[in-house]
Amino acid sequence: MTTQNSGKTVFFTGATGYIGGTVLESILNSPKPPKLITLLIRDEKKSNDFKNLETAKKQNVEIKILISSLDDLEKIEKASSEHDITIHTADADNLKGVKAILKGQKLRKEKTGHRPILIETSGTGVLIDKAKGEYPNDIIYTDLNPTPKTKDFPALISMTEIPESNPHRNVDLEILEADKAGYIKSYIILPSTIWGKGVGEVYDKGLSNSFSDQIPTLIKAGLDRGRAGMVGEGKNIWPHVKITDLGNLYQLIYLKSIETNSKIGHGLSGYYFGISGEYTLFGATSRIGQSLVSNNLIEIKETTPTSFNQEELKKYYNGSTYMGTNSRGVADRSKSIGWKPKFTEQEDLYQHISRETIRVEKENGKQFNNKKFTSSY
Repeated sequence: MTTQNSGKTVFFTGATGYIGGTVLESILNSPKPPKLITLLIRDEKKSNDFKNLETAKKQNVEIKILISSLDDLEKIEKASSEHDITIHTADADNLKGVKAILKGQKLRKEKTGHRPILIETSGTGVLIDKAKGEYPNDIIYTDLNPTPKTKDFPALISMTEIPESNPHRNVDLEILEADKAGYIKSYIILPSTIWGKGVGEVYDKGLSNSFSDQIPTLIKAGLDRGRAGMVGEGKNIWPHVKITDLGNLYQLIYLKSIETNSKIGHGLSGYYFGISGEYTLFGATSRIGQSLVSNNLIEIKETTPTSFNQEELKKYYNGSTYMGTNSRGVADRSKSIGWKPKFTEQEDLYQHISRETIRVEKENGKQFNNKKFTSSY
C-alpha cells in the first residue's frame, strides 16, 4: 500500500547530523510524508545513498540533493524560496544562514500568497545560567506563553524573559520577528541533553552521525584523563530526552503544522521543549565513572568524578564552563499537542550511559580530539 503524501515540499538541513538523521527518518516515516525533500549536504559522496533511501521509495518521496553549506547564502535563500517547508537542524547559532532561509521564505510568501513553514532547531542551552557546577537552581521555564501557574510549578518563567545574550537567542528572535511580520509560520523546537544511539536506515548506511554530543564528550574526557570528570561540583541540573522521543516530537509538529487551518501555536506561541526528565551533572558523571571502572577502561579504580582543572576545561571545552550550567524547563506546550515521551526517568539516561561508555570507547578509542564545544542543545 502506497502512503499518501502531503503534497508538500521540504528543504532540509543537517541530514548527516545526529539530530538531523533522526528527524529525517521521522519525516520520511510519517503518515503524510512530503512529496519531495531537498537535502542540503556537504559530502557529495553521500549523495546517491541519500537519493536511494529505501524508506523514501516505499513512502513515495522524491529526494533531491543540494551540495553546499549554510555559508552559501545565495543557494540557501534560493532553496528555501522553492519549498513549502524548511526543516533546519544543522546549526542553532548560524545567524547568517537563518537570515538567508528567512529571506527565501519571504520570497516564497510573496510568490505564492501562503506563509511557508519553518521548523527550527534551537536548544535548551538558551535557558542556561552561570552556575559553573556549584549549585542547582529553581528557575524553571515553560514553553507556554502566557506562563501558567500550577500547583507543581508555582513560579514558571516565560521564554520572553530570556536574556538576548544567551546561546541561540539571537537566532530565535530573528525567526520570531519574521513570524510576527506575517511571512512565515515558525515552530522552534528546543532539544535538551539528547541521548540514545541513532537508529534507522541513514545510520545503518553510515550517512548520519549516530552519536550525541554532551554525554559522549564527557565519556571521552573520562577516558582521556583516566577518571570521570565534571565542571565544579556537578550540582547543576539539566533536562534530557531520548533521540527517538525527540524524533516523534518533530514528526508531530510537522504533521500538525501542515493541517488545514492548523491550530497549534507558532511564533511567540510556537516554542516546543524536547524535555522528558532531568538529571544532575554529578549523577551522570558518577555513572560514567562506574562504567569506566566496571569495564576496566581506566587504571585508577575510582568511580567518583573529580572537577576538571583549567587545563582540562581548555582541552575538552575550549575553556567553557557550559557543562556546569543549569537549564531547566517543562514541556507544557509539547505535551499539550499530544507529545508523549516514553523515556522520562533519570535512570533511563543513566542506564544508557553505562552502555554508551562501552560504545564510545570501542568506536572512538581513548584519543580525545580537541574541539570547541558546539551544540544544538
